[in-house]
Amino acid sequence: MNKKITISSIAAIVAITAVLAVSLPVDVLADYKEYSYPEISGSIAVGDSDYQGLEQITLSDAMRIAQGQVTDSNAMWGDLKVIQGYLVYKVGLISDDDKFYKVLVDAGNGDVLYVSDAKTKDSWANHSKDGKWKDHYADLTPEQRELKMKQWGEVKDAFFALDIDERAKLVMHFMSMKSQWDGLSDEQRDAKKAETKEFMNELLPLSVEEKTERLRQYINSI
Repeated sequence: MNKKITISSIAAIVAITAVLAVSLPVDVLADYKEYSYPEISGSIAVGDSDYQGLEQITLSDAMRIAQGQVTDSNAMWGDLKVIQGYLVYKVGLISDDDKFYKVLVDAGNGDVLYVSDAKTKDSWANHSKDGKWKDHYADLTPEQRELKMKQWGEVKDAFFALDIDERAKLVMHFMSMKSQWDGLSDEQRDAKKAETKEFMNELLPLSVEEKTERLRQYINSI
């Protein structure tokens, strides 16, 4: 995998972030890491470090398994974690009726260890009245803001038009790029942000189909 952070790499990060931002209200995002899990028993007992490579199933396997637990849902992302001393994949799902779920999948045998209750989201109209979206587009007219929100919603649609293997590959790349991003200097971050803004200005006006194809082209390049 190419470890260099490129314009497309940052765009991939933005695309994943957009899926979360468009799909979930601020309170759900803030509470995402605060689930209280029941006692679980997995097949791979590990410590909190040096567990990479011990998994027996892939992220795409885990996302596919998790998605099968909630009717009419899509797997947004997943991450390999140690929970209660067992190696698991944490997978986030969003359902067609805009409810969010977290699923724990055993990284060894693929057993489903936990499915959270649904967390609901506010309507996009209510969500957009507060927080960063309003601030970010404060200089736009209401009609222009509505168009921007529609375009970001289409980024979400484009992401979910990808198959699970493609989504999983993009998520894994996103995690790698995020780690590198944290190590950049402020100047490097500013330069990448400017490149990203230019890229997204080109991406947003595209149709859902064109957005999907642009993401697919990038995934095939990594």
